[in-house]
Amino acid sequence: MSSKSNSPFKTKQSYSLQKRQLPPTITNTQVDKALISSPKPLTTVYSDVVKNSNISHTNTLKSISTQDPNKIIYKHIKNPCTEFLFFIEPEFKKNYKTPLDIAKRVFYPDWHYYNNHAQKTQTFYEFILVDTDSIQINPKSDPKNPGLITHTSVFIQKILTLSEWGQNPHYFKQFTASFYLPTYNYIDYMDAWKYAFIFQNIEDRHSWFFYFDKTFKKQTIPYWFVDWWCFYEPIEEILPPPIIEAFNTFTKHTESLALCPTMLSFFIHCKLSWIMYWDYVIEETPRTIPSLYRQFWTKWWNKYDLSKCNSETILLSLK
Repeated sequence: MSSKSNSPFKTKQSYSLQKRQLPPTITNTQVDKALISSPKPLTTVYSDVVKNSNISHTNTLKSISTQDPNKIIYKHIKNPCTEFLFFIEPEFKKNYKTPLDIAKRVFYPDWHYYNNHAQKTQTFYEFILVDTDSIQINPKSDPKNPGLITHTSVFIQKILTLSEWGQNPHYFKQFTASFYLPTYNYIDYMDAWKYAFIFQNIEDRHSWFFYFDKTFKKQTIPYWFVDWWCFYEPIEEILPPPIIEAFNTFTKHTESLALCPTMLSFFIHCKLSWIMYWDYVIEETPRTIPSLYRQFWTKWWNKYDLSKCNSETILLSLK
């Protein structure tokens, strides 16, 4: 007799239950704005993980002390790498002043990237990573507003290389569960890492909790994933002192891999986690074309047990 799974992660079958959702430009469906509920106030669950009054949009200060000297609240720090999205034409700025307004003017409604294939939604790319067992994903909702996903946990289990794909990158494979697009190829798989985490909620405030799962085995890291890491990576400035010490020990006692960042190898080896969110930013100077970029922010997870990763545990794990 089978019982219902208690796993918090989304199953492959759950994607089959989702209705096909296309942009209004494809369906020609008019949206009644009166039916859209106004944004809800931030909750305790949300503020503990993502943007809050303690976040400093600067990369100078890493943490602040609370009333309890034994506790530290870590701030989000800006990643120096930004992702170019598009040039901002004068028409875009005419009636849309903020970066978010301009993005909404250009992208499909509820999309935060451009794709020539209007059926390749964020859900499509997310399902690719779940279907290949590359990740497990667990969305978290506001208890007072279950329809509002405030943050999502992503457990990274593996990264498929082209050799593991087993065929030419343009050849297609079928999803293991029914889906409105039944197939995908390795190009889609690479794009999935880029677009699966571009989800945003109605309040435009959502964060991601990334974690290298204990099942993640030592493997060859594809170059395209190194490019992904440059944007999503937990930069060294967010690390607490014990983790920095452990990182320095790891660097000293391991051989660096060609074209693979040592920080990536360190996080994989220690199965570490970090928190990330993204937003939009306009970059312009008097002599450059104004452009819209995606800006990434990361911070350390406050609840991580620092005793699990220090110089001593690193040396023991490398024996």
